[in-house]
Amino acid sequence: MKLGTKREMNQLDEMAISNYLIPSVLLMEQAASRLYEYISQEHSGKEILILCGPGNNGGDGLALARQLVCLGKENVTIGFVADSEKLSRDGKCYQAICEKLCIPSISLLDEQDKLYTVIESSDVIVDGIFGTGLTRVVEGATKALFVRVNQSKAFKVSIDIPSGIQCDTGVILGEAIKADCTITFQLGKVGQFVYPGLEYCGELRVVDIGIPQALVEGMACSHYVIEEQLASKLLPRRPIRSNKGTYGKVLVIGGQIGMSGAICMTSLGAMRVGAGLVTMAVPKSLTQIVEQKVTEAMTLPLPEQDGHLSSQAADVLKEIIARYSVIAIGPGLGRDISAQRIMEVVLANDRPTLVDADGLYALKPYLEQMKLRKTPLILTPHVGEMSMLCEVSVEEILKDPMKYARNFSKRYGVITVLKLERMFIVDPASETLYITAKGHQAVAKGGAGDVLTGFITGILACNNKPLEAALLGAYLHGDTSLHVVEHKGIYSVLPTDLLDYVGDSFKNLMSL
Repeated sequence: MKLGTKREMNQLDEMAISNYLIPSVLLMEQAASRLYEYISQEHSGKEILILCGPGNNGGDGLALARQLVCLGKENVTIGFVADSEKLSRDGKCYQAICEKLCIPSISLLDEQDKLYTVIESSDVIVDGIFGTGLTRVVEGATKALFVRVNQSKAFKVSIDIPSGIQCDTGVILGEAIKADCTITFQLGKVGQFVYPGLEYCGELRVVDIGIPQALVEGMACSHYVIEEQLASKLLPRRPIRSNKGTYGKVLVIGGQIGMSGAICMTSLGAMRVGAGLVTMAVPKSLTQIVEQKVTEAMTLPLPEQDGHLSSQAADVLKEIIARYSVIAIGPGLGRDISAQRIMEVVLANDRPTLVDADGLYALKPYLEQMKLRKTPLILTPHVGEMSMLCEVSVEEILKDPMKYARNFSKRYGVITVLKLERMFIVDPASETLYITAKGHQAVAKGGAGDVLTGFITGILACNNKPLEAALLGAYLHGDTSLHVVEHKGIYSVLPTDLLDYVGDSFKNLMSL
């Protein structure tokens, strides 16, 4: 599903008005109708306060007030958060109608205490204050109002996006309304899927307000959310006439004493999503251990030193790496100089390759070499690893993770999968950024990233399409976490549970 930025949504509205002669007031009425449908179904008979700010967001709130009073006979009060003169032209039209209907109104500027009293007594508070247009920091009386709203026990519904959230980044501009439900128009907004914005949206509902579908489909877009419909289209085919070789030969390189679990989880993950053959290339002394943990995979014993792969392992790999169709390197690999020597060998071949964990540290001296590969690497860093690769602080990455993921992919020609509350996946060819719609903090434990590496690598072995493998693997990881939580709650989840429940995610996608 496409995600809109502030600029893109404004352009969409403008084209609907200019190209199709749809009056802007009709779009506002349609938006109000979708809001009315939700509130009349879910909150009928309640005391409703609609907070209206400047611009079109406030106009949407006033149009909703008209419909609730005329159609639903609801008990509605309007709270003006800004001077009503700052309403849009269409907003002023609805303000006049609401005055004729004698809908009671209160102004924050003149009757702050009275408005606070209504906030405390309301069952539902509708946030029509700023919407997607906010660019400045919320402060003063408005910030104090937001705090009061968030402290109230009322059910909170935000129009388009919770007020105080920056539409394109999800950043809180001083203070924001924490909604229980957000009704957003035509397309989801980028800031609704990026922390902390995603935490403030509550249940997110995307509703159609009558913009012609041809405009939406033809709209240039730089952000997408990976939801079920997209993921289902990426499922690799599994034809009747096929065998283990049809679904790829995966070589997973890694492992050291004390970290044998990582490569096992990656290997199991690759097999769980469909890889035909998986071989674990590990230090010779780990062979018996990993064979007991992963019955279905093969092992490749390699020369070692002090419990980790030695430089001589690189010589062995150089001779046999061409036998495999897909490479994953990094889980439990270690960070000494021999890991860099092995990375040289991996980069010298053009097999589809995923680099994770310790492999990212071994890759650091060879970033420029990545540009020379015919097949783009897939990198799956968490924020700390991204900090190391970009040579900036973790705090700097967290300020704008989308920017750093996109810039890194563009500079080095790699597919970046940045692991956060939601994953960001960047296509270096188009610079399009994809965001996973699902995920759960229950899997924030050591080993979850190793399973993700396995998921992406296994799908890559089946379809040989790096970007599609990254998108589907990331989706499966997030969606499966929800299935696991449903069965085990949020505290008792282990990363290996993802291996047991990924089949549920596959079943859902196949049923679409």
